[in-house]
Amino acid sequence: MASHALPSKSCAGLCDDGVITVMRSDIRAITTVEVDGEVHDLGEHRDFRRNEALASFIPEQGRTSLAWVRLRDGETLAPHQHPTKSMILVCKGSVRLVGDVQQDLAEGDIVCVPPGRLHGFATSVGEEFHGLSVQFEGSGLYEDEHAARVRFTETETGSLAELDELNEELLQRHTRNSLFNLFASGRLQSEPELRNRFVDALYVWSGYFQRMLYARQALVGDPHLEKLYAQHLREEFGHDEMLRKEHDITRRVYDPILEATSSWFVNQMHRADEAAKIVIVHMVVESSGHVFGEATEKIFKSPQVDDGASYFELHAEVDDDHRGIGRDFLRGISATEFPHLMTVCKEAWDQMDLVHERIAAHILAD
Repeated sequence: MASHALPSKSCAGLCDDGVITVMRSDIRAITTVEVDGEVHDLGEHRDFRRNEALASFIPEQGRTSLAWVRLRDGETLAPHQHPTKSMILVCKGSVRLVGDVQQDLAEGDIVCVPPGRLHGFATSVGEEFHGLSVQFEGSGLYEDEHAARVRFTETETGSLAELDELNEELLQRHTRNSLFNLFASGRLQSEPELRNRFVDALYVWSGYFQRMLYARQALVGDPHLEKLYAQHLREEFGHDEMLRKEHDITRRVYDPILEATSSWFVNQMHRADEAAKIVIVHMVVESSGHVFGEATEKIFKSPQVDDGASYFELHAEVDDDHRGIGRDFLRGISATEFPHLMTVCKEAWDQMDLVHERIAAHILAD
């Protein structure tokens, strides 16, 4: 029996009625993307969420994104990086993986790319490649082609690339701190008292995070950054209250070291220049928030909330996108500023590690 696509019908209510089919040709294709004023070839890219029926069918929880990709007859997708993990399935044909790993791929092969790793694809003359690109959190890589979640290597200065490398190294160190070790132990799942102590201490940091964003918004002088920061503030506003209400927090935690190190982030919004603020807030705090959210959403499956994702689910999803805010500004600064930013990056990660260490210490205190 022939399949019939439903390109013109709304999926409102439709996806609950039965099986639907959508032809590949009914998913709008893009062949190029503009990043930092430069146009890059994509071959053929069809994000599933560009089709109304598929966008309504794919669940928002977890925000999985899928797209058909195609390269043919010598086409190349230049080496690039994404802020989120990506899986590419070779569905038909063959292709050469380039970037950090060089390897020939054939039908059935799968490539798993961690965040920030350099990768691209190239076909030989006469060769064709059809693949499925899958992301498990956040928006699709080219779902909005005007705000693509991609960084092509030729757009980065050597200094910014070195800062990225340092930040990634310190992020990996961060995931081995005592709080992440406690997450991995399973004790928060099995011991309600420890779980209560955790959210009590986290509420202290969450309040300082809000103050950090308020201070930055009040003091920003660059008009473009002001708009970016305002959108970030809108997306983060009230998350401390969300945490308090979801977990019925009534206890006041006082830890002088946690108070002092949390205050450091607020104070930097009064003292640091704009480039340093971007490093502190987006490269460090939001990177920490993303891996923190991924670890804790597995622990806190409840409570169920009526108006969307819970506090921990929300941070697993949105903090990944927030990591990229301000990158255009960093690309435009002088190379002479980066040694200072490397120092800022190290100091901010030291403070972020200390926040986590003090939360862990409160959890395990007698």
